[in-house]
Amino acid sequence: MLAEDVVVYADGGGRVPAPTQPLVGLDAAMERFAGLARLFAVHPSRLIRYATINGLPGFVTMEDDLVQTTALQFEHERIVAVYVTRNPDKLHNVPGRPN
Repeated sequence: MLAEDVVVYADGGGRVPAPTQPLVGLDAAMERFAGLARLFAVHPSRLIRYATINGLPGFVTMEDDLVQTTALQFEHERIVAVYVTRNPDKLHNVPGRPN
């Protein structure tokens, strides 16, 4: 589903862990996702709901006690960009966030 030239962006706002530079290309994205899969095997992520995020399809998850949004940009039936927002300052008003 990922395009060869996929770009993964993450925004932790300097407050929570997130890559500071975009991950460019299928190999870089898959390496990061494989690492996250190992982490989630021990500390599962919890899907809160599917959502439209800044006009893109995506989902809201809980990573431990941290709410996170992930938006997917598609072109020609492939994911060309992944936008992950982890910055708590930008997520305090996310609908569906658990109390």
